[in-house]
Amino acid sequence: MTIKRSKRWNGEMDTLLPAYLNEVVRQMTAYGDRVRFSLVGSSAQPAYQVINSFEKKMAFDVNHHLLHPSEEEFSDTTATKIFSLDQVHALIANAGMKQQAAARPVRATVRRSSGASRPVTAAQKMEENLDAQKYAYFKEHSATLPEGIREHSQEISRLMKTGLTAEAAFTQVVNEYF
Repeated sequence: MTIKRSKRWNGEMDTLLPAYLNEVVRQMTAYGDRVRFSLVGSSAQPAYQVINSFEKKMAFDVNHHLLHPSEEEFSDTTATKIFSLDQVHALIANAGMKQQAAARPVRATVRRSSGASRPVTAAQKMEENLDAQKYAYFKEHSATLPEGIREHSQEISRLMKTGLTAEAAFTQVVNEYF
């Protein structure tokens, strides 16, 4: 008797199937322009969270039904960086290329070039998420922020790493320097 078990999603965006991503796009079109995927779970496709321009978030399970996630499921360390609708469309467009590359024979020994990609650590994922949050806040409020706020980008990042939200970090820098 052969038992077929589904594999857990490995966190690599290029392994998501186009049919799955098309449903994600459908939910994004209805509810928000950004998405992030959960890195926790036991299925081959991840749960995901759609985020709209007012920072309201709606989570969906692997079957694209509404989900009431635990607090940890979409934290900075247990979710991917935030993707725009255009980036998800690009993933769908490039999905066939990954499958074609997988169909080619693989050598027994693999040499890495100096530019080879390495596994992403939790710290790198957290950094990417903070950068995405900082950029989203800047993009949404750029008209009301002071002219030289970009000079304090590293200070804002440092404050966000201490646990401040993007809004609180920007507010603190504006109060301190402007």
